[in-house]
Amino acid sequence: MYYSGMAIIAIFILFINNYDILFHARNDNLDDAHKAYKVFLIWIACYYITDILWGPLSKLKNTSLVFIDTIVYFIAMALSVLFWTKYVIIYLNKKNFLTAALKLTGMVFLFSQVIVLSVNCFKPIAFWYDAEGNYHVGIARNLNFGFQILLFLFVAAFMFNSIIKTKGDIRRRHKAICLFSIIMIIFVFLQKHYPLMPFYAIGCMLGTCLLHTFVLEDEKDAQRKELESILQIEKIQEFELGNTRKIAYSDPLTGVKNRIAYFEDIGSIDQRIEDGFLSNFGIVVCDVNDLKIVNDTLGHKAGDEHIKNASIILSSIFEHSTVYRIGGDEFVIFLTGEDYVVHKKLLNDLDILMKNNVTQNGVVISFGYAEYSKGQDKNFLQLFNRADNTMYKYKKKIKKLKAAAE
Repeated sequence: MYYSGMAIIAIFILFINNYDILFHARNDNLDDAHKAYKVFLIWIACYYITDILWGPLSKLKNTSLVFIDTIVYFIAMALSVLFWTKYVIIYLNKKNFLTAALKLTGMVFLFSQVIVLSVNCFKPIAFWYDAEGNYHVGIARNLNFGFQILLFLFVAAFMFNSIIKTKGDIRRRHKAICLFSIIMIIFVFLQKHYPLMPFYAIGCMLGTCLLHTFVLEDEKDAQRKELESILQIEKIQEFELGNTRKIAYSDPLTGVKNRIAYFEDIGSIDQRIEDGFLSNFGIVVCDVNDLKIVNDTLGHKAGDEHIKNASIILSSIFEHSTVYRIGGDEFVIFLTGEDYVVHKKLLNDLDILMKNNVTQNGVVISFGYAEYSKGQDKNFLQLFNRADNTMYKYKKKIKKLKAAAE
């Protein structure tokens, strides 16, 4: 039963290592290389099953069943070799002497085994069982293993040559295929000379573990790197989109939000008013005094500096709110959150500063404030008009102060 025990261990390791590809992954989600690898694993599993059955059937001395099991054993072995060659061909993704030779060799090996096993049913050229159930080997069986040794030797030599010429992940993967071939050479040779020992199963177990560790894990690592690259590109694109949006929505002179952003945000506010979700909201409408006089007497460059200074004042006082420049000398500020809570203090600070600026020839900004009233305001325009009217009243007051100061 030792023979069957080794196959049982091997099939459990196969299922554990390759659970995802064998039981979880759908074929339409696999590339061609993984599909071929999955079929290869399935036939390896079938081979293990024949090995598992061979032990108890031999003990039972049931020559008919053990004969059938041995036929299936060699067919599963031939199919595993065929799909291993297909996997290597697809995996290497190259048209060269190796892939052409493997394609032909895999088919020839399977075809020859079918013929040999068919003949063996009538004339024992590969194996037979005597009346007592003892297993005997023939020349065709030895030629089978000899053929496999030459096949794996050829692949190992070709891969070794590729290892010398390649670098990085590809080189590491070529090493894995080379080592798989070397392992199979050793254990196929041992199986050939010790037919009652499970050396072939051991070789397949070690070889598939090697492929899983060095090839499939490397491919997962490559996919992870590709995903990281995609995420990095998305971050860059998001950053660039953010910058583009910032440029599109920013006033180029002052850096505050521009007229486009203002009208877009008005649409959002109107929707919130309509849905009944807007509360604790106020606006400040501002107009920079004497901009035309500055432009006419000192030039437009000085006028631009006048606008910039006004923007700095508003942004510094209402530092937690959104400031918009909606015209040449017009600004609007949306007050929410902390600025809304202390809006009386902020408006008082702005008023004190403006009165000082009147006497010191600083930048003077007329402003008016209006607070959203749920029952009164049906849209943003009504709120704006109230703030705008207040601003004009303040402008008249500032003119009187300026006249008095002069």
